[in-house]
Amino acid sequence: MAEIDLSPRSNKNRRASDLRQRSGGWAVWKRRMAIFGIVCAISFSTLTGSLLALIQVLSRGLPDVKQLEHYQPSLPTKIYDRNGLLISSFYIEQRYLVELKDVPQNLIDATIAFEDKRFYDHWGLDPIRIIKALWVDLTTWSRRQGASTITQQLARNLFLSYEKSIARKVKEMVLAVQIEREYSKEEILQFYFNQVYYGHGAYGVEAAARVYFSKHCDELTLAECALLAGLPKSPASYSPFLDPEGAKKRRELILSVMIERGFINTEEALEAGAEEFHLSEKKQIDTVAPYFTEYIRRQLERRFGSSAVYRGGLSVYTTLDLRMQEIATNTLMWGLERANDRHHYKPKKVDPNLTFADLERGQIREGKVVEMNESKAYLDMGGGITGILDISRAAWAFSFKPEEVVQVGETIVVKIAGYKKDQNAVTVTFEQPPYVQGSLLAMDPHTGEILAMVGGYDFRESPFNRSYQSKRQPGSAFKIFLYTAAMDNGFTPADVVLDTPFVLEGPGIYWRPHNYSRSCSGPMTIRTAIEQSINIVAAKTIDRVGVETVVEYAHRMGVKSELVPVYSLALGSSDVTLMDMVTGFATIANYGVKSEPYAIRYIVDRDGNKIEEFGPVQEEVLAEGTASVMISLMEGVIDSGTAALAKRYGLDRPAGGKTGTTDLAADTWFIGFTAEIICGVWVGLDDHESLGMTATGESLAVPIWAKFIGEALEGVEPKRLEMRGNYTMATICTESGLLATSKCTRVRAEYFVAGSEPTTFCDMHQPKDFLMEDSSHGAPEPVTFLAGN
Repeated sequence: MAEIDLSPRSNKNRRASDLRQRSGGWAVWKRRMAIFGIVCAISFSTLTGSLLALIQVLSRGLPDVKQLEHYQPSLPTKIYDRNGLLISSFYIEQRYLVELKDVPQNLIDATIAFEDKRFYDHWGLDPIRIIKALWVDLTTWSRRQGASTITQQLARNLFLSYEKSIARKVKEMVLAVQIEREYSKEEILQFYFNQVYYGHGAYGVEAAARVYFSKHCDELTLAECALLAGLPKSPASYSPFLDPEGAKKRRELILSVMIERGFINTEEALEAGAEEFHLSEKKQIDTVAPYFTEYIRRQLERRFGSSAVYRGGLSVYTTLDLRMQEIATNTLMWGLERANDRHHYKPKKVDPNLTFADLERGQIREGKVVEMNESKAYLDMGGGITGILDISRAAWAFSFKPEEVVQVGETIVVKIAGYKKDQNAVTVTFEQPPYVQGSLLAMDPHTGEILAMVGGYDFRESPFNRSYQSKRQPGSAFKIFLYTAAMDNGFTPADVVLDTPFVLEGPGIYWRPHNYSRSCSGPMTIRTAIEQSINIVAAKTIDRVGVETVVEYAHRMGVKSELVPVYSLALGSSDVTLMDMVTGFATIANYGVKSEPYAIRYIVDRDGNKIEEFGPVQEEVLAEGTASVMISLMEGVIDSGTAALAKRYGLDRPAGGKTGTTDLAADTWFIGFTAEIICGVWVGLDDHESLGMTATGESLAVPIWAKFIGEALEGVEPKRLEMRGNYTMATICTESGLLATSKCTRVRAEYFVAGSEPTTFCDMHQPKDFLMEDSSHGAPEPVTFLAGN
């Protein structure tokens, strides 16, 4: 065993050795720490330099925050009616600017308490919050903690995107510091409360107050302020419309934070927390005038561009009368539903006893969806018969997706397309209600101002505006242009024409018109032919007047659609729009002065400056006397002709107009006017199918027109339709068209364009004196016509 030296000298030597070793280790440690410190210093300097360089590089492309001095956020364009009532708005961001003094203090306190409690103490960035956010994110390996101040949020909302990147965050921080240098805390808050998004299209607190509570922001309660303050971080998640319970919990959180910050006491918080939601009713946008507002939008975009329309804050004052528009919408819906019921376009219900004998192609039926896959839906049609509906992308012809309307358990409307009897099934196509469509257009005939416009039954289902975009055959309604040309070229209401079978033949021409009744009535005056809408008389008249002359008059009076110059034009064979017809008829109602239809009166920019103004664009295209004679003829259509039904549906004043029905009743029309207003109605099927052989302008369009006129002019004193210009009036025999005698059994007072009146007595009867009225002399005076003169 080796000996161990325990002597004092030996211990001393060991201690000295240990001390040398320790001294050497300390020196090594010091050298290492020095190296580490140098490395850290270099790294920190490099990192700081890189960060500063990055900030400098990123700062070069940043916008100048001084732009806020001329802050012009996106504002909606507002559409008003003729009485200043708001109709609709066009916007990407629904926003209404307010000053900070109009923002409730409770909303300011709630926002600061929840979003940025050190708002009044920091310089755009909150270092304490940044460090806390970094610690939470690092310890949880996630991005759970936000660190953006109100100023940073403002910078992001105004100048940056929502991209999640370090570069965007650095830019946001730089801009926040710059904003704080340039603007006061109050100015920053005002910018913020006008910019922040609160959900459901509401940008800024005023829009949010209107959208959620139907009030102005200065009317908000504490509870409502707390609810709004909790929305900006995630509007969809805490929307009271979408998740009322979640919104209440969010409101409670905001109220508790306000207590912590000393903005409110517990009693106030409890009272606010117990307050029930009094939310706005979720209204359908543009339920009254969607077709009109779309008509306006198209005009504005052509004139100013999309950006100005959706962001420019224009105020557009239109010609529309919102009261009349609502009447027009309701009346057209009533008329179309009446047409569906009257002509059996309503679908047949699911019948448990259904057999194939009950089915026919084109039949409209209901079916209950029992099964679906990506390409097919299977329907229970009743009686064990299955309906097979193709909902594949290739077969589906509608703008909306099939799954939006075709769902298992739902009853839908379909049309029978074919049979698969071996499978006890039928193929079907999807149908959209209602099955009858229509349009209504009302104008002031003296100015051209559009007062009401309805382009279809339901804008959501079909935004196609049938009042000016759809071209259809006008049928007999077009005869008014024919007879206007005739009256202006020597014809008279008293002219007698034979209603007998008639054929037009010539090189490349063979036309045999027939009357609606398929019968003939013999000799009749042009007045009677107009009142009873006799086609053969119209055909004979255009043969004498000339097709080109009729085309020229129709265009002169306001028809813009191209007209095919053929003889059948007399019966309305060329497609026109409802606006064409209303404009042309308005020229007569305005005594020969054509007024271009217009819908915008003036436009004001966001600063209140009137930048555009519009008024009547008019041109005299007919003599007053000619127009007056046509007014008298068109009054006869309502008094004793094809539109006499109007009196049963609310018409209580003098009016004139003309019905129109095309072959197979694919289109039915009525365009009529009073002294105050002109209105046109079209009813038909979009696919040009027949409405049924009993459908006419009288049965479908006239009731809608009369009901609208009656309600639109309720309380307005009736006025007679005056006769103006160079005309005369004489009593005639309606059998011969000549001046009546005492032996004439059928007589009437008739109007004539001056110089076209008859000068001889009826040669079928004995002479007698009658009265003649000359418009140039005021009261009628007796004028004696002697036989043989």
